[in-house]
Amino acid sequence: MKLKIMTINLRFDKPDKDESAWAVRRSAVAAQIRHYDPDIIGTQEGLAHQLLDLHRLLPEYQSVGGDREAKGTQERCAIFFRFPKLHCVGMGDFWLSETPDRPGSMTPHWENPVPRMATWGVFAAGESEQKVAVCNTHLDYHSDRARKLGAQLIRDRLATLEVEAIDNLQQTALFFITGDFNAEPGSPPRETLGGKLGDRADAPQLRDALADVELDRQKSFHDFTGKAFAAVDTIYYDARLTLQQATVDPQQWEGVWPSDHYPAIAQFK
Repeated sequence: MKLKIMTINLRFDKPDKDESAWAVRRSAVAAQIRHYDPDIIGTQEGLAHQLLDLHRLLPEYQSVGGDREAKGTQERCAIFFRFPKLHCVGMGDFWLSETPDRPGSMTPHWENPVPRMATWGVFAAGESEQKVAVCNTHLDYHSDRARKLGAQLIRDRLATLEVEAIDNLQQTALFFITGDFNAEPGSPPRETLGGKLGDRADAPQLRDALADVELDRQKSFHDFTGKAFAAVDTIYYDARLTLQQATVDPQQWEGVWPSDHYPAIAQFK
């Protein structure tokens, strides 16, 4: 089985002006996705109408994930997946706080100014029904503590993730974490995510798909300038897989920047 994963911060519809406006960019985002033809896409910052636009432009995808305040009006960490190659057998949201099952929750001493969350989905692929577990997130931009504790919570939740009618998910599923981590390679949150999922000897080990890419070519945040200056977006993958290629795409599409972040794309076998 081959699997292609993409992560992209869509830039929420602020709205921005001129070529940075979502109404201009949405077609370019869809063109970029069509070109890479990923099986799974971790998106960040998308509002409901932005995700609806992408579904209209990309009808071959379905998606899962609620918004960060569970009111339907805020940013999401939606996971898009190609159907019918993949079908969802379980999904959920949790919040990056000390009360992760309480929608919209924040913990004051974590110091994040807005709620942060993660969306997960478990998908069955192909005739083999191979399970693929994906967690997608957007760590806080303001607080080092929130990023560090949020990364630890994500790892701990994935280590104990259970899906109805699936026995021993760690043995039967391949794991991925996608996201805008607002943290550079080598930082505590990134080191936390690139580790083992739990204490078991046979727990899955995650690796950064961009780890062997030159640092300048890992940089993804460019703020609509085309000159990236922060390597904050990546894909963590299950070491039981073979990484075939990984890249960050710095191109314009349809003459515009699809987002203020470049996407990361990786292919696995």
